[in-house]
Amino acid sequence: MFFNKKKDDDNIVILKKTEPFVCGGTDTTLDKSAPKVIESKDMTLFDVSCSFYGVVLADGSKEKPLHFFHAFAAPTGEGSFLFLKTSRRYSDEYSSAWAYVKEDVFPALVDLVNDASLAEKNGYHSTTHGLPQNFGGSVNVRYASGEKISFSDNQCPIMSIPVANRIADLLEKAMEGEKIALPDVKDLSAIRFTELRSGGGFTKATLTLDEDGAGVNKKQSRYDDPKVYESEKPVDAATVAAIKSCIAANGMLAWAGLPESGYFKTSEKSLTFVFKDCREITVGDSKALPGELGGGFFNIELELTTKH
Repeated sequence: MFFNKKKDDDNIVILKKTEPFVCGGTDTTLDKSAPKVIESKDMTLFDVSCSFYGVVLADGSKEKPLHFFHAFAAPTGEGSFLFLKTSRRYSDEYSSAWAYVKEDVFPALVDLVNDASLAEKNGYHSTTHGLPQNFGGSVNVRYASGEKISFSDNQCPIMSIPVANRIADLLEKAMEGEKIALPDVKDLSAIRFTELRSGGGFTKATLTLDEDGAGVNKKQSRYDDPKVYESEKPVDAATVAAIKSCIAANGMLAWAGLPESGYFKTSEKSLTFVFKDCREITVGDSKALPGELGGGFFNIELELTTKH
């Protein structure tokens, strides 16, 4: 299936627009249809980030001095896939981790979102061009009802440090809980990549792994003509080890149950991980994921499709 482009929405109001040929400037829009109260209690995605550059806590404050945080949570059917990246002091040092846990964190997140009144800014998006990365923040929360909370501003913090700490603390505690067991990447026997393009072309590659840690990669591709191009190349043990490390580091074996991102795609891409016990796990590149993890798919795609 290929995603359709989103149609123009009459409810989107342009509050501010950068003039042509102007360096910098601010673009701001408001979705008048965005609800300020969310009725659903069934959350399907929580993706929130915020920076606190220049924010100074009052003397005697008991709040932990967050510098930046990115919190992500999505249900997978078996439990919760969580990601948390934080910097808790005024430096460029970040701590990040993911976890696949049995705990259902979403009732607590629903209550937190409601208590913090995050929907009050729903539908507001403002971008000031030229600001450094990680200024401001964004909120993307979805519900099974189709309701969503979406707002962003890259000029200033979009929430208070107490609210941010509550979110970070909730995920940190949940990530310490019971984990859902995943297959060990050392037991992989093959990795298959498939891309089906909208014009009828395709690329398929299969990396078959040997007992000595190396492998063989076979690829087939078709583009604008009917001809199918084939190639085969050995893959050394160091490259195979790097691929396995990428799979483990990005939690890719837990992606299968994640919701779809909903972004427009011109092709369907998937990776299938085959294990020695014949178990298979297939994941697509269209999953909703934090950007810090989603690049793992592209890294493996490059290894299987462009280096031979």
